[in-house]
Amino acid sequence: MKRYKGLIWLLGLMLGFSSCEMRDEILGKNELGENAGTLELSLSSVYNGVEMSRATEIVDGGTTTGNFNEEDVNVDGYTLVVTNTDTQEEVEKALVSELKNEEGKVVIPLTEGNYSVKAYNYEGENVTVSERPYFKGEQTFSVKKGVSTNVNLSCKLSCVEIQLGVTSAFTESFQDDYAITVDNGDGATQVFDKENLGKKYYFQTPEQQNHLTVSVKATSIEGNFIELNATVQKPEDAEGGIADLADGDSFLINLTDEGSTDSYLSIGLTVDLTFTEVGETIEIPVENIIYDGPDVPGDPKPTPESTLTVTGIPETYNLTTTGTVPTIKVDMASENGIKSLVVSISSDNALFPTLLSGLDLKEPFDLCNLEDRPEAKKNLLMLNLISEDVYAQLHAGTLTSYTFEVTSLVALLPQTGLTGSHEFKLTISDGNETKEGALTVNVTE
Repeated sequence: MKRYKGLIWLLGLMLGFSSCEMRDEILGKNELGENAGTLELSLSSVYNGVEMSRATEIVDGGTTTGNFNEEDVNVDGYTLVVTNTDTQEEVEKALVSELKNEEGKVVIPLTEGNYSVKAYNYEGENVTVSERPYFKGEQTFSVKKGVSTNVNLSCKLSCVEIQLGVTSAFTESFQDDYAITVDNGDGATQVFDKENLGKKYYFQTPEQQNHLTVSVKATSIEGNFIELNATVQKPEDAEGGIADLADGDSFLINLTDEGSTDSYLSIGLTVDLTFTEVGETIEIPVENIIYDGPDVPGDPKPTPESTLTVTGIPETYNLTTTGTVPTIKVDMASENGIKSLVVSISSDNALFPTLLSGLDLKEPFDLCNLEDRPEAKKNLLMLNLISEDVYAQLHAGTLTSYTFEVTSLVALLPQTGLTGSHEFKLTISDGNETKEGALTVNVTE
């Protein structure tokens, strides 16, 4: 009997200890002592004023979640960091999914004190420009002993979102070799062209900066080069009266042919600014878009000062299939730099287009921009019509003098027996002045 009483007493003691441990675990006192409390955390990601949980979820017609990948929307994959602000000790750091209990809640035992909690989708704080949005939420709170502290944490866009587009009027007036550079004024730049038009980029938010700069280089359908710089200022009466660029600002910049007339071609910008925290959109007033350069929308075009010199065109060369080919070249110079050199080749010989097609030179090409014509660039290098170093300078628009020698290309005409009249039309621009002329090569037996 005593033996059974002893067993009953031992079992009761074990249950007592077990219940104490369970009670302490519930109260958060397990290893934290009597001053323990708990943090109960609720998280969400927010964009355009909409709470998101999964990228596959349909909210606001799919406009919001359709822009993001699952890893950037689902907070279960976010990193959570809890810091004791009294001691600056990082007391917890893990994925949200790892911290959830069986009920799907984030409950963290903490000693009494002051804390901050931060959650983010990836380490994007020091990334200058990315195709991936950076969501972050941060909040301070206090923990009291024996008390459960509830914190609702919203993770919002913590960068500036920028998207570029062009109007149909712009595409009708300009070739598709345009390049638009957007700069946040603090080391973050991105070049937009036809390949990434419409794609969103996420810029690090600059400190105490109220504007973006937009630099546009474009060539008209007629072959005239246009360069424009613009400053896009955030209105002073923007949301909350904040004039500086802020986390969650989203800019949609569209290029137009604003200000163009029958005799004058120009480029303009329209800009919408959305505050993604609340989903409010405003149009940037025209007075907040400041243009710099010769092409200012709405202003009459002044008579440009002559800055470009070109020699060697127009010129005609008469060759025979058995004779020698002289040096054929065009010299050009401008302190502004050669910005565009468009070459268009034509011939009355029916076989000539076949030769040009094989070299990818049948269509007009711009020696200052061959990025979308890799085959043509390779053949121009092979024919010694250009070098890698010279092309790099032409592409940057910094080459102030250049001799375009086409002797090696013209020599192919008599060598292959391509008789007839062949024209090499050149359109040259330094951004201020455009000159054009042709090299005419007549080949006879």
